[in-house]
Amino acid sequence: MKRCAFLLMLMLSVVSIRAQYVASLQPQQYDKTLHWGGAFQHLDMYGSIGTTGVGIGLATPLGESWRLRGGITYMPPLLKKHLHPQVYVGDDNSHFKEVQEMMYFETGYQMQDKVAMTGKWEMFNGYLLVDWFPLDDENKFRITAGIYYGPARIAKITTDGESAATLSCIAAYNKKYFKVDDDNEILEWGLAGAYMGTYGHDVVDTDGTILHKTGDTYLMMPDDDGQLSIDVKTNSIKPYLGVGYELPFSSLGLQKKKDTWKLAIDAGVLFWGGYPSLRVSTDGIDLMRDIDNIPGQKGDYIKKIKKLVVFPNIGISVIYHLF
Repeated sequence: MKRCAFLLMLMLSVVSIRAQYVASLQPQQYDKTLHWGGAFQHLDMYGSIGTTGVGIGLATPLGESWRLRGGITYMPPLLKKHLHPQVYVGDDNSHFKEVQEMMYFETGYQMQDKVAMTGKWEMFNGYLLVDWFPLDDENKFRITAGIYYGPARIAKITTDGESAATLSCIAAYNKKYFKVDDDNEILEWGLAGAYMGTYGHDVVDTDGTILHKTGDTYLMMPDDDGQLSIDVKTNSIKPYLGVGYELPFSSLGLQKKKDTWKLAIDAGVLFWGGYPSLRVSTDGIDLMRDIDNIPGQKGDYIKKIKKLVVFPNIGISVIYHLF
């Protein structure tokens, strides 16, 4: 975020110096709507809000009908999705009651049959876009292309505090499972974890040994911090293609004198390299590509994400002409 802010400041400084230099060489000629002139001779600043979050940026003409824009956008972690995967013991969960009673006796905690998880968007991107105004309509309609760049992780799904006792019981039981004698009955019960479906293909180690077969039950287990965590990731570089429409406030009856303020509407898509991955922090399993038969609300949520091979950008911007 600091790097993007620095680039914005640098761009503003370069454009300001360039504008002063060009202005000293030739008289200004500009359109009343978009303030055209020589390359980097004018500068607009704007704030935006839309599906990619809130943003701020700068825009400057590159010549007649072309404009360069750069800025940053940030999606605050306000949009949330709640999930409640079931707690399983072994492949068929037939011994859940025995484990629940055992852990209550040993820890004093009641192991619930579900864990609560919450997913939050956390998108942050810098972008560099080029606008082309192809029509003779007072420079209102434009076609935009460029790139967005930011962290690969766009959302994170973690367990809520209300599931702390259940997660402690799961972790304690699994630790016990690996330490018991070979004749202990809990070896037949199996490990405990959050049921997420079945393996969609064989999982092998570096030597080619099969660790999990296709169709085996997949249980998500707590990490070293006692949490269940899933990272939602895409490509860091996301090409963008879209269209936009701009109107000066004067044409809307909101400003009577100079056209220093404009309103813009954008619609387009970010190409983030296919549908995102949902990678479990403890074992690296990708729920999108490695796991099948994900039940209930979780399965519906993942099916929707698989259809999201591009990310829609719909936003509104208010633009102010600086010089």
